[in-house]
Amino acid sequence: MSFLSQYGHIALISAVLGLIALGFGFNFVLPGLRLGRQHQAAITALQNLKPDIGSQVTDLERIAQEVMGNDRLLHCWKEFTETLHPQTRTNEFGQEEVVRWRATAMAESFFTEQALVDTPLKAEFYKHLPGILTGIGIIGTFSGLILGLIDFEVSTDADQVRRSLASLIQNVGHAFIVSASAIALAMFFIWIEKSVVTRRYREVETLC
Repeated sequence: MSFLSQYGHIALISAVLGLIALGFGFNFVLPGLRLGRQHQAAITALQNLKPDIGSQVTDLERIAQEVMGNDRLLHCWKEFTETLHPQTRTNEFGQEEVVRWRATAMAESFFTEQALVDTPLKAEFYKHLPGILTGIGIIGTFSGLILGLIDFEVSTDADQVRRSLASLIQNVGHAFIVSASAIALAMFFIWIEKSVVTRRYREVETLC
């Protein structure tokens, strides 16, 4: 069996797994961490926000400028403010002033997990990535079996049969290693994906 036929498919599948791992890191994990920093910054800014001097309430525009640090948060905030209605009273100068805002809808209806986490992180796709990796591992196993069987030679020469059998077992063993690696990588990806998404969901809940 030539070196290319014995190790070519293993190298190809390993390269595919490596590219998928790099894509997962750069397109999901890093954006997920960056999104977490944005959420934490918004939560901290909202907790530290004080009402305007001489007023009992915080101006809505200040919240938009100082808390909503990205376009997604700002879009959700603008939609949420349309449900806020001011309650006013007359002050000592005879002027109407806002004393509170009354919401006619829950913040969770606008600051949704879908808008703030799932869509920017493409979570729906990466949720199915472990299944893709498992499928690649199965393909690696079958490709190793097929290549090993193709190169297996039936002969009356006992030495030739032993060499063919040894080559078949070696090829199948390599295929199983690739398959096991793909499945292990899939399990690791599941853990990372669930950890990142769950933390972002908790931050959205806190923000609401």
